[in-house]
Amino acid sequence: MSGSRKKHLQVYFERGSQFHGHLSPGLAIGIFMVDLAQDILGPRELVDTVVETKLCLPDAAQIMTPCTYGNGWMTVKDWGKFALTLYDKEKLDGVRVYLDMEKAKNYPHLYQWYLRLDQVKTEEVLSEIMEAERAIFSWEKVRVKLPPKEKGLVSICPSCGEAHPASDGELCPRCGGKDDYYQVITL
Repeated sequence: MSGSRKKHLQVYFERGSQFHGHLSPGLAIGIFMVDLAQDILGPRELVDTVVETKLCLPDAAQIMTPCTYGNGWMTVKDWGKFALTLYDKEKLDGVRVYLDMEKAKNYPHLYQWYLRLDQVKTEEVLSEIMEAERAIFSWEKVRVKLPPKEKGLVSICPSCGEAHPASDGELCPRCGGKDDYYQVITL
């Protein structure tokens, strides 16, 4: 990797460490992965991304692209696969980059860490990732088939009085018993 590319990526390693809380192996892999996807896709005015895990990789995409979960330009699939697709928002053509486990075998600490085969030191894993750079990835050109993103109608729940997507039905998910992640504490 050229000196200018390393300097360019160093900014993302620093920014990512601040955003993520620390430089994790998953974040480091993600930074190299997004960088490769951007190079293959080439300059595009408007891009979206799909990440296939909720762990670490979304943070790399959020610091390196205009795609965030909050602005709706990032779709997060909870598939547990270290892969992402960066694609042209209008043409829907893109590139999918993934951690290739056959290639990762050349980096034993990374391989053991990722497959949770053995306890390894994070520093050793990070060292191998920095050595490997893009050598642990494979990629493929793709056409994205996601349904168009639409903002649906909003309803007021008759039970709690809060607004929620009308597609949930008359009651919001909590009042309807579909998702009850909290309990109100009365004083």
